[in-house]
Amino acid sequence: MDERSIREIIREELKKLKGMTWGQRLGYIWDYYKPLMAAILAVILVISIGVSIYRNMQINHLLNVYFVNCNSTELDAQAITDDFAEYIGGIGAKDEILLDTSTILDAEDTSQYSMASQMKFTAVVAAGDVDVAIFDSEQYEKYRDGYGLEDLSKVLSEEQLSRWEDAIAYGKDEETGKEIPVALDVQKASLMEQSNAYNGEKVYAVVMVNSSHTDMSARFLEYLMQ
Repeated sequence: MDERSIREIIREELKKLKGMTWGQRLGYIWDYYKPLMAAILAVILVISIGVSIYRNMQINHLLNVYFVNCNSTELDAQAITDDFAEYIGGIGAKDEILLDTSTILDAEDTSQYSMASQMKFTAVVAAGDVDVAIFDSEQYEKYRDGYGLEDLSKVLSEEQLSRWEDAIAYGKDEETGKEIPVALDVQKASLMEQSNAYNGEKVYAVVMVNSSHTDMSARFLEYLMQ
């Protein structure tokens, strides 16, 4: 197609559009260019997904911590993340620590937000993307009885278990039925008291059984208990 024929086509299209209302013009353009627009949107979507995958590949996820049913606006997730990063000696530019304080789990709350939050948390747990969870008493009991919590004797040293003996909470091993350490009572931890994150109620720190970063999880428990 030469330059003249292109100009003619443009001239004809402009004549058609000139006699239309704005609504008609939009409808005409959409119908005429819909396949092209769909193709462009598809390309944009593929590029966006590719960029997201590439960025995730470049990020080294060190730890994922979820403060479940946290009800304090004074708990500054970024400040805790920065403080923990300093506690472990700093992290690299591509390292990432996720600390989530927005997850709400309430079986009696059937609101859209609550249901979405429950579905999201179930999904990230199943995917092994929750390393450490901070639970109130109700959620701790649910997960303890469901055998979703890691045996802390596999995560912490004997010295740590001995040092924090009074804070250890026990559950049952799924296979043997024997009692095993599955949580630390962190109600009196300075972080909890200073932020009043759970209104002074019982709160437990656990490592999920399918955690992907147990070594760093141990460091975070140590950070909480300091």
